[in-house]
Parts: sequence; C-alpha cells; structure tokens
Amino acid sequence: MSQTFSLLCAQDAIPRKRTLETTTATLFLQDFCAAPFVESLRPDAGLRAFTHRPELEYQLLGKISQRADSLLSLAYTRHGVIVGQVTLTPAEDYWQGLNNTYEIAIEVSSGWRKLGIALQLLKLVFELRCLDELIIIGMGLSWHWDTDGLGLTRFAYRAVIERLFARYGFTEYLTAEQNIRMDPANIFLARIGRHVAAANLNQFYNRLLQSDTLLGM
Repeated sequence: MSQTFSLLCAQDAIPRKRTLETTTATLFLQDFCAAPFVESLRPDAGLRAFTHRPELEYQLLGKISQRADSLLSLAYTRHGVIVGQVTLTPAEDYWQGLNNTYEIAIEVSSGWRKLGIALQLLKLVFELRCLDELIIIGMGLSWHWDTDGLGLTRFAYRAVIERLFARYGFTEYLTAEQNIRMDPANIFLARIGRHVAAANLNQFYNRLLQSDTLLGM
C-alpha cells in the first residue's frame, strides 16, 4: 500500500468556490467537493472520457468524494450539472508504494470545451499549498482522448496536454510504465512539489524506468 498524504487534513482543506463567466453560461468551480455535495449534482451528457458513460463517470466521482485521501474539484452550472472535473488520488498500479505520490486526472464535458474550464480548474487546484508536499503524476493515454470531436491528431492532442500542464509545473519524463509504452502519442507528466523529501524523490526516480519485461531496466 502507498503511504498517502491526507489532503483533507491539510490546513488548506476548506472548500473554495469561484465563479467563471463563459460565453455559454455562468459556471461555478469548487474544490474539496464532499460526497453530500456531489450527490446534489448530476453529470452532463458529454462527461464520458474515462468510463464512456456519464452515469458511470458520476459514480466514480462519488467514490472519490468519499475518500479522505483524495481531492475532487468540479465545474458545474447553476442548474447543478457537472461539466468539468479534476481529481487527485493516491497513485496506484505501477506507482504503488511511492510515498506522497498522487495521480491527477482532468476532464471537460464535450459540449463545454474551449471555454477555459480546464485552465481555471487547474488554477484553482494548484493554488493549494499542501500540494507542495506531493509528487503529482499525470498519465495522458490516447484512448481517453476525443480527438475526433476536437479535430486533432493524437500528437496534436498530446501537445495540448503538455502545454496545459506545463503552466502548473509539470514536466515530461520517460517511463517504462506499460500503458504509456502502448502508444508513442501517450505522455507521462510529473510535478515535483517544492517540499518533497529527498527519499521520496529518489523512490520516484528509481521507479520511472523499472521494468520486468524490458532488458536492462
């Protein structure tokens, strides 16, 4: 099991709410979304990047909202419809066992893109000082990308992701993680917090190229 850092116990853990005026509608952004609040909302029909079905996406968000070691930030309409989300959860699978290492995921509903929602959600999240204690990884996997809907190639979409996250201190790293290696368009990003312990950082670097299938890794 990974030794996790309980985000909800950090001194910053007070839900913050922002208003975002877009050309489509007024939206609200909120972090530290708890389960009762999530239950009062419903998913937009275009929220389907990770599970392909909005209702399953909503169930996943509900589970994350119940975890004391995770952070859920949402963008939603005045009618209570979720149109964007950012999640931070303890890193698992290939990264399991790394101390204070979290995985970030972001999604904007298909009908609400190009309105600055992703940028503003990330801005809200990375204002949190507690994130300086963490290593945060991002797994950009091409099979989750709506390249057709945006009219982009896989590599053009990859470049968009890289530019978006670079604004918040993320850097691309080479890794032997098997999902990343499945498509050359996939991208692995990480943000090293300013106060990450040297031992945790060494763990992370040692894990990057660890492999049971690649010779010499």
